[in-house]
Amino acid sequence: MQNGSTFVLMRGFPGTGKSTIARAIAAALHAPLIDRDILRQKAVNLFGNLPQVGRFSYELMFALVEEQLRLGLSVVVDTPLTYRTTYEQAKELARSFQTPMLVVHCQCPPEVQRRRLEGRKGKVSEFQITSWEEWMQWKPRFENFDDGGCVIDTSNPLDDSLAKVMRTIHQLHHQQQYSTSKNCSDQSRI
Repeated sequence: MQNGSTFVLMRGFPGTGKSTIARAIAAALHAPLIDRDILRQKAVNLFGNLPQVGRFSYELMFALVEEQLRLGLSVVVDTPLTYRTTYEQAKELARSFQTPMLVVHCQCPPEVQRRRLEGRKGKVSEFQITSWEEWMQWKPRFENFDDGGCVIDTSNPLDDSLAKVMRTIHQLHHQQQYSTSKNCSDQSRI
């Protein structure tokens, strides 16, 4: 493990509060926040909405994450984590730096999600979903897979959600330290 760093990866449907909690986690950890929507929008602004822009934004996102982990820093990534391949790539990156990774899976009741989507002002990007109808069209693309992460209900107060995430990060590091020290003591007996 690199200096107690943590790779936090957000997950959840649009309107479930990922960006809000991601900012709070980044502030609490004093860690950089990488927002995939911002990267994608900047790429579209520069290159146009080419088919490769989506993939490019993911590659850029992971390059930035890799550099933060190389420096021994924690990093928070704001992405819906729509696809299992993105999760697997993130998991491999965390493993290569021996950094614990936590997926923070944001959920809320559908009526809260709908209200949030329809109340969005000042889109971060043109890709941000702002209506229930858009969400219903987009929803089938969201791949269902087990990420073993921390599930939070973002209809609860932000401080409660943040406290749960921070407790989970602490537990994750405690487990990692125990595992590392156990492996070292097992090696000395060989």
